[in-house]
Parts: sequence; C-alpha cells; structure tokens
Amino acid sequence: MVERGRGLRVGGALLAALIAAGLLAPCLATSQALLERGAAGLRSPALRAALGFASRPDPSARALLRAPIPHDPYAVDLDSVLAPPSREHLLGTDGLGRDLTARLLHGARVSLFVGLLSAALALLVGVPLGALAGYAGGATDALISRVVEAFLCFPSLLLALALLAAAPSRFLALPDGVRIALVVGITGWTPVARYLRGEFLRLKGSDLVEAARASGAGHLRIVVRHLLPSALAPVLVTAAFAVGAAILLEASLSFLGLGVRPPTATWGGLLTEARVHIERAWWLALFPGAALFASVLACNLVGEGIRDLLDPRRREIR
Repeated sequence: MVERGRGLRVGGALLAALIAAGLLAPCLATSQALLERGAAGLRSPALRAALGFASRPDPSARALLRAPIPHDPYAVDLDSVLAPPSREHLLGTDGLGRDLTARLLHGARVSLFVGLLSAALALLVGVPLGALAGYAGGATDALISRVVEAFLCFPSLLLALALLAAAPSRFLALPDGVRIALVVGITGWTPVARYLRGEFLRLKGSDLVEAARASGAGHLRIVVRHLLPSALAPVLVTAAFAVGAAILLEASLSFLGLGVRPPTATWGGLLTEARVHIERAWWLALFPGAALFASVLACNLVGEGIRDLLDPRRREIR
C-alpha cells in the first residue's frame, strides 16, 4: 500500500533542493572567498558579488572559507579543456575549460526562474479568462473558447518561435530570462483557462451559488468567495505541470539558439554546447540532461501529489 502524499513530499523536496541550489549558486560555485580576513577586517567577497556590490581585491586578505565548488562558471581555462570528471572538476569541463558543475548550478537559476515566472504569468492570464468564460457563458464564452482553440492548434514550441520572430525591438531588449518567460507564459495559459472554465460551468448552477444569489451576493462576490476557491484544485495541478513544461520549452529554445543568449549558462544552452563534443565528452550531455529530467520529474510529482490530495476520488481509504 503506497503511503498517501509520498509523491508530493518527494517531488516537493527535490524541487526545493533544485531551487535552493539555484538561489545559492553564487555562493556555492565561485572562485571568490566566502569569508576572508584582510586590512578591513572580515568580509565576504562572494556574497557582495552575489548582491551586485563591487569589492576591491585586497592583496593582504587571507581566505578563511571557500565555496564547495571553487570555480567561476564563466572562467575560461584552456589548460583544462574537455577534462573528464575528477576531484578538481566534479562533473568535468566544457570546450573552453569552464567547470560544468558551476555552470549547472548557475544555469539552474535561469531555467527555474523562467519556469516559475512563466507558470505565474499563465495563471495571471488563464484564471481571469477561464473564470469569465465559465461564469458569463454565451457569446463571451464562445469568443474566449475560440481563442483558446486557436492557441491549441499550434505546438507550444512553434508558437514560441513565431512570437520571438515577430516580437518588436522593445520586447527583444528585455532581459533574456524575462523575455523567454513572457513568451512561454503567453503560450502556456490555455490549459489553465480551459480547466477553470470547465469547473465554473460545473459549479455555477450548484446549490452553493444559488444560495449566494438568494442572499443578495453580487457577481464578483460569487466568483471570488464561492466559485474560485472550489475550482482551484485542477488549476493548481495544471500550474505544477506547467512549470515542468516551461522548463523544457526554455531548454528547447536555448538549444535552438533562440533562448537565453551565451555566455549566460542555462541547461538548454549547455546541451547546445554538448552537441559539438558529444563523441569526446559524454558528461556535457549527461549531467544537464539529468538536471532537466530531475526538475521535470519534481514538478510532475508535485502536480500528481496535489491532484491526489485534492481529489476525493483518488484519496486512499484508510
């Protein structure tokens, strides 16, 4: 008998570990000291650099604590080109001698940021449109449903490529992570709207809504206080799956050269670099691919765990 909620705990722990690794990457993988003592006393050059503050090097400083991965993700070392995994470079190096472990950790920041931000944007667009279509019905429902169907006619990758190709110059001037998150969010809001519309259609004729109308509640109060909390279960599940799908889509765009631009490290970008050296350096494809697999697996486990937790038909009878 499988313990209820186990998948949610495992997926949540794995996703939390990946997010923590990404957030702490500037302190986990850097050649700067985490703590040093110099003429100005104790200070942390790595922490100052992570927060965006410039610090002058102190020749008299003595490092007291160094990062677990004492390599910068963008430091080129031509003497260590395509070095296999070793004690010096735990996951090996790439074609420019850059440490793969450091680049994986820093790449997690971008990939997970794009996945989480795009899922939030999908909720921001999909929840109002789905609620409006399901509650208003009639011509409004027909119009929004046709828009959803038009978006669903195209694969997400093809739609993202079209949006990037037709984007104005102001949009292309945005930071790469934000730009890709916006494109992925625009292409990923339709499942949220479709599921929420279905839940609103099912619930708006229920006794709960009829009682709220009889008590004099307005449309906004009925939607916000009664319908939306009862309809959020499939939306939360869809949002969890959307994070994994967004991470894969960002990796696909980076793999095609249309995502986050080099030298910024992303998991998709690392796979692009691995293409050139795949016959000589297997580690360049294996470890970024494993990171992508782990992140998508974590999101799917969280989504399935939320579904099992909120759906009474799937709850285990004890």
